[in-house]
Amino acid sequence: MTKQLLTFKEANEYLGFKSPASLRECINQGLPFVKVANSKKIDIDDLKTFIKEHKISKTTEKASL
Repeated sequence: MTKQLLTFKEANEYLGFKSPASLRECINQGLPFVKVANSKKIDIDDLKTFIKEHKISKTTEKASL
């Protein structure tokens, strides 16, 4: 069974970030989180969607330069 809700630390590791500031920047850019009791979690489906929405192709990157 795959875990649906990740802790911020787990989400950081999933994304390959070394610093929690990188995950906070993703949240500032619209990555949603879930508040469960006194902890905050990130839904794995939201994380995957966020990654897809922020994927940059070579043609997109050239257009933005």
